[in-house]
Amino acid sequence: MSQNDHPAKLQKLKHYIDSLCGLYSRIARRLGVDRTYVSRVAKGERRSPEVEAALIQEFDRAQEKSGV
Repeated sequence: MSQNDHPAKLQKLKHYIDSLCGLYSRIARRLGVDRTYVSRVAKGERRSPEVEAALIQEFDRAQEKSGV
């Protein structure tokens, strides 16, 4: 990896982090559940079709913004 790639990669990483920061909190607020419950569903410790769908929707939205 060349040094010239570093700024572009760091910028892309920052974009991903910005897109995902607060993800669990946004979903929890929207669905009226606790943030830790959303986290547990995301980790596979709990099952909730509604929370899973919201996680996938947010992931898709982040992917669209990043152009991936």
